[in-house]
Amino acid sequence: MSKFIPVGKVIKPHGIKGELKFFLYNEDSDLLELDIKIWFKINDLNKSFNLINTKGSGKIFKLESIDSRDDAELLRNKEFFVLRSDLPDLSDGNFYLNDIINFRLFNKKNEIGLIIDVLLLPSSNYILVNYNNNEILIPFLDRYIEFFDFDEKIVVMKNIKVFLNL
Repeated sequence: MSKFIPVGKVIKPHGIKGELKFFLYNEDSDLLELDIKIWFKINDLNKSFNLINTKGSGKIFKLESIDSRDDAELLRNKEFFVLRSDLPDLSDGNFYLNDIINFRLFNKKNEIGLIIDVLLLPSSNYILVNYNNNEILIPFLDRYIEFFDFDEKIVVMKNIKVFLNL
């Protein structure tokens, strides 16, 4: 499990004072309301910034030490992360969707492949699976999920053959 969790992407600078317009992968997330650091990968180095504030219905944010449009331009189109350790604790039985990345996916008893990503799209959540050396998207909906085994790192789903073109 990676210690850096991708949470969004900077779309572009906003204004002249270093503010940034962004897109959150989970639009319902309140992570940016917490007192946490935002991380970027810049020139192969991980650099953290303190979040000063958000505005514009939470779609514009200001980071400490990003004080001009030129500073903000350096972050254009960059993905940003939070540390796994900064995420709020969950109650028993709950997990973050990114926890199942690198789990093996099964359809009943047949292994399908490795879950390589989780995508939160407007229509639904999807898992990206390496299936026979191809990447396929499978809707990650309650009606398809049978169970999770976090010890064995497996997810068992049902009725997903249609997504596999079998």
